[in-house]
Amino acid sequence: MRASSSSFTSDPPEVTHRRLSLARRAASRPRTAALAGRPGAGGASDPCMLRRMANQGAAAPFLAVQTESADPAWFEIERSIIEPAGGRVLVQRASSQEERATLLRDAQAVLVGSARIDGPLLEQVPGLELIIRYGVGIDTLDVDAATRHGVVVAHYPDFCQPEVANHALMLLLAVARKVVLHDRSIRNGAYRGVPLPISPPLTGQTLGIVAFGNIGRHMARRALAMDMRVLAFDPYLPDSVFAEHGVERAPTLDALLEDSDHISIHAPLTPDTHHLFSREQFARMRPGAILVNTARGPIVEEAALVEALREGRLGGAGIDVFEVEPVPPLSPLVGFDNVVLTPHSAFYSERSNRHIKERIGRTVVAFMEGRWPDEFATIPNRHEVTPKRALR
Repeated sequence: MRASSSSFTSDPPEVTHRRLSLARRAASRPRTAALAGRPGAGGASDPCMLRRMANQGAAAPFLAVQTESADPAWFEIERSIIEPAGGRVLVQRASSQEERATLLRDAQAVLVGSARIDGPLLEQVPGLELIIRYGVGIDTLDVDAATRHGVVVAHYPDFCQPEVANHALMLLLAVARKVVLHDRSIRNGAYRGVPLPISPPLTGQTLGIVAFGNIGRHMARRALAMDMRVLAFDPYLPDSVFAEHGVERAPTLDALLEDSDHISIHAPLTPDTHHLFSREQFARMRPGAILVNTARGPIVEEAALVEALREGRLGGAGIDVFEVEPVPPLSPLVGFDNVVLTPHSAFYSERSNRHIKERIGRTVVAFMEGRWPDEFATIPNRHEVTPKRALR
């Protein structure tokens, strides 16, 4: 298998929605504060207002922009840190790259969920200085292009590690124990309305872990606690790492697939891991195996997964990430009773959500104050980029 050592051992990870409580908080703020993040509302985060302030000789505050949400209340934590430091947070969903470029024209920082930030976009926003990725993966960011344009990139490889491992274990258990089917049957008034087919015991079976980075190691500890045998494949780690965690090393991906009862994927998405699981890999897996993917959707060729499920080669699948997100309502995956689906939510807990938001706010403030934000974030182009401002 082809993969770079720096990318294969990283973990996936990212950020969706707990809107209700934040929306209540936003509703309780004065109307002027609630409007401050809206373009055209006359607030200081309105690009038109920023231009007027500059033309009038006023000191314009720095601007951080999020272009994938229409809910300013969701970014209250970031704003509570950035605004006292003289910044503003503008939240507006862009419907195209052209619209995204327009929104970023006056921005010094962009807060990225899964938006594509590439060379053509960066050429249109010469004032942009900082790209911050919510979470772990940077597969939608052109780091080389950012470096060429003097833009610093920040992300958080240690984000949500226990949450993702917990979620992966939950998916494995839910598929093995037919949790969704039994729950649905009882709610429909049929106690034990689902035949009790063979359920894999998990205890005493072998779990194969693909990529043994931090989340893979968290997953291994959980599986070992269930008295599972754990194999892991990661071609770029020394033998000592596997031994330290009580895990057997698989020499190749094929060997892992052939010797595991179930598989959990914890690799990042790179050109080398795109469709890492296709028909050939599913053919090598043991009959009845359960596949769990909480990493990145395109690592698995969904058409091949659907084929393996239809032919009964797999015992089931637990999927949190998809080739296309949101997953289409008519996706073949929704028709399988032995498949448990969640909406790319493995990263989430109250703790992980607040922690990442606080770190992002502090990353922005540190950078705008002229400091490398190393204490809050990982900077993948730290030693290659020449920033547009002096950093100490």
